[in-house]
Amino acid sequence: MKRCPKCNRTYTTNTQKFCTHDGGILDAVDMGQETIRIDSSQLDDDAPTKVISRELVSETTAEFDPFKTVVSRAEGTVSGGPPDTQDLPSTTLYPPAAQPPPPPAESGQVAPASPPAAAPPPPPPAAAPPPLPPPLPTQRLVGSAPPPAFAQAPAQPTAPSPVKKRSKLPLVLGILVVLLVLGAGLGVAAYLFGPKIISALQSRRSTPEPSPLPTKEPTPNIETTPDDVGKTNKDVVPEPPPYSPPADAVEFVNSSRNLDGQLAEHYVDFSFYYPNRWQKDPAAGTPGARNFAQVERRLPPDFTQENFAVAWNSSAAPVAENRALFHTLAENLGAQFQKKFPGYRKVSEGETKLGVYDGYEFRFESMSPNTAKGDLKVWGRVIFLAPVDGGKNGVTLLMLATSLAPELKSVDDVGIKGELPMMLTSFRFGKK
Repeated sequence: MKRCPKCNRTYTTNTQKFCTHDGGILDAVDMGQETIRIDSSQLDDDAPTKVISRELVSETTAEFDPFKTVVSRAEGTVSGGPPDTQDLPSTTLYPPAAQPPPPPAESGQVAPASPPAAAPPPPPPAAAPPPLPPPLPTQRLVGSAPPPAFAQAPAQPTAPSPVKKRSKLPLVLGILVVLLVLGAGLGVAAYLFGPKIISALQSRRSTPEPSPLPTKEPTPNIETTPDDVGKTNKDVVPEPPPYSPPADAVEFVNSSRNLDGQLAEHYVDFSFYYPNRWQKDPAAGTPGARNFAQVERRLPPDFTQENFAVAWNSSAAPVAENRALFHTLAENLGAQFQKKFPGYRKVSEGETKLGVYDGYEFRFESMSPNTAKGDLKVWGRVIFLAPVDGGKNGVTLLMLATSLAPELKSVDDVGIKGELPMMLTSFRFGKK
């Protein structure tokens, strides 16, 4: 057994070295009887002499674990005193402190020898630990050990109080009152204004409504210029929009200065643009020539990729009224191509449109075998344009292309892909 010299608490565990209350070093205690001698010189002569002995306190019934966290009193409090508000209200976790010695015997009496202390009874079996006490308040005395943390049981959720259903009777009664008020108001309005409305409707029915006057569509006023004299409305061709040529374009303007023969007789004013890398045929537009103009896109030294030429035709009527004439021109020109190109075959024929100008065209395909570039495919497209000035002279646009032009794959690409579209888009009748 060991005892704390500060608080005089005893501990049964011999291996424990420090007091769990104040941290003092424990001293070993002899379990035998201990006799305390008192010097008589320090006592009052009149006081009786008494035997002072201290009986060892028996061990606590429950085994104490010094390594558990316990609640203790603050330093300076008297051991064995009544528990304050910070102590547990029930079972004490420490063994009882040693009892104070009995008062000294009266003078003249001899202290009897104290009987030998009875051997402590064997400790009873460990009982079940008591239930955890309620949580302590957070306030504690200065110098006391912090209170142990006890797990609190989770608060049980309170069931929501049932909401009392409100009666719908007041709402229903209010709606009925509003409806009654509105019905009464409508009845009063019908009584006051009903006869007036009925009489107004009857008087309106009796009065005949005036019939609307017939409207006359205004006749469009078409002003004629001296150039339009002798023309009908269907002969007047709208003016094409201006053309913005690219930077590498060259303009060709037809001229009658060096013409003779049929070209001079069937002369027509027109213009178009072509790329400056194309080569112009110097023989075109000279005496004895058959074309007003001819330009070509070549692959060195002299292989044709794309070719564009402008000739004349003697059509005097609009295309829609003279299909037979244009069909005859297509047959005659096709016969010439058949003699020149092996494997000639007409692909299509019919009316077409070139910008604002009506036209008639036919397309064909053929071959050019045994060239230095091998067998070449030849595709052709011919467009006949009727005169737009009421004259007797139109123009014929001839387009040829070969498989040496990488952009073209069939006759349908002629004038659509490659560089021929520049000439077709920029072609204009009239003087510059």
